[in-house]
Amino acid sequence: MSNLVAEIAEKIQLLSEEDKHTLVRLLLQDVDVPDEDADEAWRNEIVRRVKAIRNGEAAIRALQEWQE
Repeated sequence: MSNLVAEIAEKIQLLSEEDKHTLVRLLLQDVDVPDEDADEAWRNEIVRRVKAIRNGEAAIRALQEWQE
């Protein structure tokens, strides 16, 4: 941990509970940015799964897994 982070952590302990919650929300907003690569990967996965359902592959796979 850097000196700056240690100093900030020490100062955080002096905050009220409400201020700590506010700080956490601000920090999460700062680091929680949309990941366009992940969004595209999920879209591709959804398309793959819908195709598998339409082709009957998903039902067959589920049946095979259930029988094992």
